[in-house]
Parts: sequence; C-alpha cells; structure tokens
Amino acid sequence: MNPMHHLLLLPLLTCAPVEPSQQDSCAQVPVAFREHIRQVTSDTTGRFFNDYPTPLPLTCELLDLLYAEQRDDSVRYHIEHVHQRYGDARAGAAFSYIARHNHFHLAMVLATHWNPDTRIEAIRAVFEYRRIRPMVCATKEHYAQLERQDRAAVRYFIRVLEKTPRSLVGGENVVIHGVYMGDVVRVLDLFTGQTHNTTGDMRMTFDMPEGRMQQALEDWRHWLEQ
Repeated sequence: MNPMHHLLLLPLLTCAPVEPSQQDSCAQVPVAFREHIRQVTSDTTGRFFNDYPTPLPLTCELLDLLYAEQRDDSVRYHIEHVHQRYGDARAGAAFSYIARHNHFHLAMVLATHWNPDTRIEAIRAVFEYRRIRPMVCATKEHYAQLERQDRAAVRYFIRVLEKTPRSLVGGENVVIHGVYMGDVVRVLDLFTGQTHNTTGDMRMTFDMPEGRMQQALEDWRHWLEQ
C-alpha cells in the first residue's frame, strides 16, 4: 500500500471498529461534544480510579446518534445533570426520564458513568428498552433507526467485553464487577436473540470460561454480519 494511504487511514483507525465492515469515524461528531460527554460521565474526584476498570467510552457511532438526540432540551438537561457537581451520583432524575420514555440514548450515556452501580442500572435500562421493543409500533423509517441503534449497542457491548478485565480481586468490588459483566452478557444475548449462560447457581460472580466467552463473542459478531 502507498505510504500516503496509511496516513489517510489514521483518522478512521483511532476508533478501532469491532465489525470490519463498520467504519466508526468520529469526524462527524464535534470535538467539543465528545469532550463534554467525557467530562459529565468521568469521576473527577478519582474515588473509584483504583477500584474498577475505567468505563469504556461511547463509540463514535453512538456519539453520532446521541448528538442528534441531544438537541431535545430534556435530553440535554439530563445529560448535563449527570455531572458530579449536581450531587446525584446515581442519576435518579435521568433514570426516571429513561423509564418514562424508554430512552435508549440516555441509558447508553449512563452505561459509561464513573459510578459502577449507575453503570449496572444503565445496562439494565438498555435491557428493558430492548425487551419492550416488540410492543413498539413505528414507521418503516423508524424501525430502520431502531435497528441501527441495536447494532450500535451490540458493537459497543462487545467492545466492553473485549477491553474490560473479566474479574477483579478483593471484597465487594469482585461482586459488583461480576454483576456488571454478567449484565453485559445478558444484554448482548437479548439484542441478538441468543443464550450464553455465565453461572448455573445464581451467584453474583462472573465465571464464564474463556473458551465459552470466545464462542459467545464469535456468535454476537456473526449476528452483526447478518
């Protein structure tokens, strides 16, 4: 390949798409907006910095979807109030809004929140969003948008499993992180119509063997190719 071609590809490689055919470029999302989302979801005190893996930020395609959605005043308000200066680490008002409107985009923002309990609740909100989808009546164009959101969510949560340590060591963190990882697997299964069990005895631990995890990742990627 011509060396100049390598240089032209660099902006696309910065977001490292999981699905080979999916170009995940942030070129269409303003830098200021990307930075704002990072700031409102980050832990500015560092209180969890050494306790849990850093949450994986939203992918460029999810940021693109969110950028269009945040033009709504209510959505923009709730995104802004996720910031720690508003003193609501559990984002209660935002979750109330998500429940009322079954709001995918806001739930995905909170799935990258610095507070591990908030992240878990957000993933469960995304699960609920997808669970009630069969009850949604919409135009063909709207269904196409919903399918785009589904695929963006699946690509994101696959990346979470690829980039996040499967387990932690020590105390309550192990349990909370295990719940988090198990919920990621469950939401991927719901979106793709598959089943990949993590435990058989309802323990709040994540004990999915590596071989089974790799097979699950392959199954979810195959769903994206369909």
